[in-house]
Amino acid sequence: MTNFIDQIDEASLKERICELKDRQEFRALADYLISVLSSGRLLPRLRVKAYNELGVSHLQLDEPGEAEKAFLSAIDFDPKAVNPRFNLANLALYARKYEAALEQYREVLALDPNHVGARYHSGLCLAMTDRPDEALPCFEASAKAAPDAMGPHFWAGEVLLAGEGFEFALPYFLKAIEISPDHRESRRGVAICLFELGDYEQCIEQCDMLIISGGGAEYLAFQIKGDALVEMGEIEAAAFCHLELADMDFDARDYLVMRARELAKQHPEHVARYVGVIVNTIPELERAFSGIVPASEQAEAVVAQISIPREEASNVE
Repeated sequence: MTNFIDQIDEASLKERICELKDRQEFRALADYLISVLSSGRLLPRLRVKAYNELGVSHLQLDEPGEAEKAFLSAIDFDPKAVNPRFNLANLALYARKYEAALEQYREVLALDPNHVGARYHSGLCLAMTDRPDEALPCFEASAKAAPDAMGPHFWAGEVLLAGEGFEFALPYFLKAIEISPDHRESRRGVAICLFELGDYEQCIEQCDMLIISGGGAEYLAFQIKGDALVEMGEIEAAAFCHLELADMDFDARDYLVMRARELAKQHPEHVARYVGVIVNTIPELERAFSGIVPASEQAEAVVAQISIPREEASNVE
């Protein structure tokens, strides 16, 4: 029988866990927790906490299988324990087992209806399984409950954007940027919403920020910016903007032809100027535009663009 004096109390357990966590010695922490759990020295009411912390340590060590065992042990010991059940659900989410994760998050919410993380992650599972109408209330509730958390605002915007609710998505994206100014996906959402709402100048401003920030956001930003310039009647600037895509990806030349075909339907009065800039810059594409612009108009447009420097035409205040 274990002597009462030898038992590990809550303060001692917490102190040791914090000490090893602060030093990021997760292997030592896992070994310590395994030791105290098997020693019989741990107070029974602390076993759930120890198993949960053991699972978290295994996650830090990239050992999801061991982490799952630890979380399940905690739940077996106390079926009403929320933290290990939430962590177990997170494991399923990270493994893209969305249906299993959703079921587990719902179990967490049955125990704690105000659990913001479980509500938010439930929304992620629903969004990833193409159920945006069910996901949106989860994100909206999470955004309201955690106004300083970027994720729920961003995902509420994403779901609304997918449903073409641009006016309603925009405030969520703007709030996400306010919280995390460097979050490119939120800024991309703002740019798309502004374009669809016809605020082209502000859209271009957001695109320019994305282009400056880099990180792979430039491609879509140049595309949206070019489309906004078309709507503003800045056709040469739009064409030069779209030409940036071809500089980044050779296959984007196909996009330039496709965009010209769309322009011929939407703004036939502008297509010759657009094509003229592109053919003047990439002459080998001339045949690809045959049938989009009459040859005589295309030749005239090319001649008209020869004297326009790319940098000058693409700079719009």
